[in-house]
Amino acid sequence: MKILIVKPSSFGDIIQANPVLTAIKSAWQGCSVDWLVFKQWEAIPKMFPLVDNVIAWDRKGGIKEFFKILKECNKQKYDLVIDLQGLIRTALLVRLMNAKRKVGVSGMKELSWLLVKEPYKRNKKENAVIRNLNSVSYITGVQYAPKFDIICGSISVDKLKDFNLTKDDFVVAFVPFSRGKTKTWDVHNYVELARMIKEENKNIKILVLGSAKDCGKIVSEDVIDICGKTDIKELACILKMCKFAVGADTGAMHLANALGINNVFIFGGSDINETSPYGDKAKIISAYLPCSPCRGKCKFTTEKCLQRITSETVFENIKEWIK
Repeated sequence: MKILIVKPSSFGDIIQANPVLTAIKSAWQGCSVDWLVFKQWEAIPKMFPLVDNVIAWDRKGGIKEFFKILKECNKQKYDLVIDLQGLIRTALLVRLMNAKRKVGVSGMKELSWLLVKEPYKRNKKENAVIRNLNSVSYITGVQYAPKFDIICGSISVDKLKDFNLTKDDFVVAFVPFSRGKTKTWDVHNYVELARMIKEENKNIKILVLGSAKDCGKIVSEDVIDICGKTDIKELACILKMCKFAVGADTGAMHLANALGINNVFIFGGSDINETSPYGDKAKIISAYLPCSPCRGKCKFTTEKCLQRITSETVFENIKEWIK
């Protein structure tokens, strides 16, 4: 049995699809599973031990790359292809594949449901992790409990020294930055939160994680800014050694949750029903305004949903993890 999962993007969405692998491997003993992913995210499924092969799709290559990937996939003669992205580009690719069976995910968008079969009508209150799993359940008739399986290895001692860290440090992570203003809590709140954490326990080291463009956005003597200084695998290793993480609805936070560390998600305009972290390690803080979720289309000049969340509120939610 050869199976292909089509889930090319993005960071957090790929993480939330990870439990599909455990379900597939239990349903078809001895099967091989490949994962089709955009090149910029190929390091993520490479941390999934149940993936046998990662196929990197360079989306910047346009139509030429599209047909190159199609040809490569058709050589594999897949028995089953599951489109967990559910957009027109992936649906067209899957439709053109010569796989024996092709299934989509609930909530296929951009008319992609005309190309790939949608297993059931979308439930808007369904978490993305469960929605992905239900694509497998549609085929097998079996319900699966979500189980994340991610292996990141370890980070070198020299790299830790670069960040003024040791493996024995009490480390916590801030993951403040995300695409869209309605996801990003004001940086001054993180500065205040860092101060409160250090007053409670001066030995804690607070890391700020993000991309290179985020470097320097949080200015405080209480934090260590390593934005842009890790690749995805190193980021996972850093998160794994943290006692907890605080941040936005973004990929690195979903990775932290999947790795099993305690975490607090600060939700603004995102849809909590759909994109909230799955499991008992996560806490969600939201103002729960009537206008939420706006999904980035805030009707106000300022994001009231984020303004109403105070550093004191977040601190009370992490206080038990500090000592």
